[in-house]
Amino acid sequence: MHLRTVAVVALFTGFAATLPAQDAGTIEFGGFGRFTRFDHSLALDNAYGGGGYLGVFLAPGLALEGTGGYLPTTGPFIPDGTLIPLRAQLVYGHPMIGSLGIMMGAGYVHNVYGKTANYSDDGISGLFGLRLGLGSAWAMRVEAVEDFIPSPQNQSISVPNNWNFSVQAGLSALIGNSRPKDSDHDGVGDRFDNCPNTPTGESVDAHGCPLPKDADGDGVADNLDRCPNTPAGDRVDARGCSLPKDADGDGVVDALDKCPNTPPGVKVDTTGCELDSDKDGVSDSADRCPNTPAGEKVDATGCPLPKDSDGDGVVDTMDKCPGTPVGEKVDSIGCPPLFTGVARTLVLEGVTFEPNSTALTAGARGALDRVATSLAVHTGTRVEVAGYTDDRGGIAANLRLSKARADAVRSYLIERGVSPEQITSRGYGADDPIDTNATAVGRSKNRRVELHKTN
Repeated sequence: MHLRTVAVVALFTGFAATLPAQDAGTIEFGGFGRFTRFDHSLALDNAYGGGGYLGVFLAPGLALEGTGGYLPTTGPFIPDGTLIPLRAQLVYGHPMIGSLGIMMGAGYVHNVYGKTANYSDDGISGLFGLRLGLGSAWAMRVEAVEDFIPSPQNQSISVPNNWNFSVQAGLSALIGNSRPKDSDHDGVGDRFDNCPNTPTGESVDAHGCPLPKDADGDGVADNLDRCPNTPAGDRVDARGCSLPKDADGDGVVDALDKCPNTPPGVKVDTTGCELDSDKDGVSDSADRCPNTPAGEKVDATGCPLPKDSDGDGVVDTMDKCPGTPVGEKVDSIGCPPLFTGVARTLVLEGVTFEPNSTALTAGARGALDRVATSLAVHTGTRVEVAGYTDDRGGIAANLRLSKARADAVRSYLIERGVSPEQITSRGYGADDPIDTNATAVGRSKNRRVELHKTN
């Protein structure tokens, strides 16, 4: 096992010496093979194909890249059996170990169904993969690609968008700009190195030439050192001569130290006495939390008192509903009570549906998340989800629609952690309007979902 680990590390280390350049101006081009699994709603056969890419690095590791592919497949939108995906994307690569790096990217995708381009659609694309350097100018890439098509050719009420997933692997070449070569490894590129054969470990100047010697190791070059035999460890001035002594090592010289026996490691002020670095009112030696942010309230040990981030009167460690809006009343666990006083009905504000559908909108799901949290922690509360419509349409249709929407809300709440035994659903159609049905505003209020407390 150990020999295998050493071999893998040695392999990556060997590649790292010739890792392809990814600096600004470098051009990368290559080809790949691809397998694509199409969204089932397209009725297309999953396909093997290929393609190529061309990119230019805008900054170290960051490239603007275009790709084109060719996938033979069959389906209702492809008259001649081909799909051509075209992409433009930003790709960022970051080294992991040796010549192996991780890649992430995002951009635009344009799908052409058939060579005659009778059909096409557009979307966004995401990429995640690995790049392995192979020598000084070659790399192998393995990537997973996900395409999201929000308005596909087969769009309908039941098919609002498509998701297509691909796995691809290929080989690329990198040409152009690269880092300067540094043969003697002194940190100065050969083009600028006036002393190209500097011994290993030698300190050099900007031209790659050795810096002046410092025989006594005091940080002052011998040609400037007025005190060339300074004892080891002595602090010196610009002339290389010893500075005044600091017996307790607190950074304040003995002549100015008003607290001359400061324990080792204790922080002091300009007089050599202990200080309070984070200004929390607790000296550093007694402060168990020495980096308390300014203004934070602390206890006797200098550590922050329990926080109440949303200011609802319940500390974060006990708060089951963090992020409560300012001023909203909460119970002992920090959650807003669904029913206050003797009230037994709650209109779920913001719970809306897609047009002519029982599908919840994104805003509705956000509103229901807080309801779900409260119900999940108040397991003794039993409720009925009640759906209502306005008076347009037939009685039977309105009853069906209101019941279906109430069922959708119940299902979502159960998905978010509410016990199924805790919640029922019922549709009331156009019964019990809360506003007039003679105006659009009134009808919108009547189209609602309520919670009825049942225990």
